[in-house]
Amino acid sequence: MNGLATDASATAIAALATVAVLGGLLGERRVFGWTQHLFAGLLTGYLVLIAVREVVVPWLVTPLIADPAGRPELWIGLAMVAITALSPWLPRALAAVPVSIMVGSLAAFGLGGALVGTLLPQAAATVVAGGEPFGVTLAAVVSAAITVLVLVGFLHGVPRGRASLVATSAGRWLMVAGIGGWLGYLLYARLVLLIDRIAFLVGDVAGIGR
Repeated sequence: MNGLATDASATAIAALATVAVLGGLLGERRVFGWTQHLFAGLLTGYLVLIAVREVVVPWLVTPLIADPAGRPELWIGLAMVAITALSPWLPRALAAVPVSIMVGSLAAFGLGGALVGTLLPQAAATVVAGGEPFGVTLAAVVSAAITVLVLVGFLHGVPRGRASLVATSAGRWLMVAGIGGWLGYLLYARLVLLIDRIAFLVGDVAGIGR
């Protein structure tokens, strides 16, 4: 009985949240704004909980409790966590230190991930092995050409001839086309999500078509 009541309550809350979000399409901005704040608060709380449970406690607190004197570097990390948490009430010069380290680390991590996870596999995929079918070879050559042109499109402030200008322009247009395809995929995903929410309201809540 309690399980059925819980499921009914969850369905009702999900339905109200769905109607509130869809109401933004009809011009009801106040309820939509409150729903945005609710979702942002829930997401922030969830991320904080994940950070505490998966990073702070197992990687800082637990090792310090087990060996307080043997891990001095963890005290520095714990101090940076405390400074970051108290940054709104601390001097900006002090609060900027852990934030700068965090931003720099995230930038380096993102660059390393782009290099190892995207650029190197893309370069490896363009290597044509002997005995491959013509279609595979052609796809690898086209992929290599697009990769090189997009990378050339990022060049700025260097002497250029006519050929390099054409290559740069082609690379930028290819990059724009890739971004357009990615945005089209996002739009498609959002439409699928919208259809799913409408089907939820019509089928699970209103019971139509069941």
